[in-house]
Amino acid sequence: MIVNSSVTLYNSNYNKEDDCIKYNRTHIRGVNFQDTKAIKVSETKGILSADIAKIFIPFTADTEGKQYIKPKAYKRLTDAEKYNYFTFSSDDKIVKGIIDFELTGKKPNNDLKYLENMYDDVYNIISVSMQENGSHSMHHWEVGAK
Repeated sequence: MIVNSSVTLYNSNYNKEDDCIKYNRTHIRGVNFQDTKAIKVSETKGILSADIAKIFIPFTADTEGKQYIKPKAYKRLTDAEKYNYFTFSSDDKIVKGIIDFELTGKKPNNDLKYLENMYDDVYNIISVSMQENGSHSMHHWEVGAK
């Protein structure tokens, strides 16, 4: 598996104090990013994006020292604890490349719409598969995104 790409993962996080969704950012280096650009035609909505991506993330990838934790356990962490962990959930965004953009949810320049308008290759996570077959060096997550 060729692992020469990087991604930026934005984990969604409901902030009780501000009563809004915020995002914790993690840069992950050493991944295999495979994407397909496509369109589909709908009779009612016209031309729609059908872009998809498959990201293979080795357990040994550089995650800035953060540790993986499953989504339900991640949600139980305090806001301060979440900065030490990352997860893969359907509420999360993943972007090809290292993006130094703080996604706070505040309009007009720090919300999801702005992220999607400013950067190519912004995806919603739609599936995650943990692959623990074979030797330890082959263990990885397979993340599907749309």
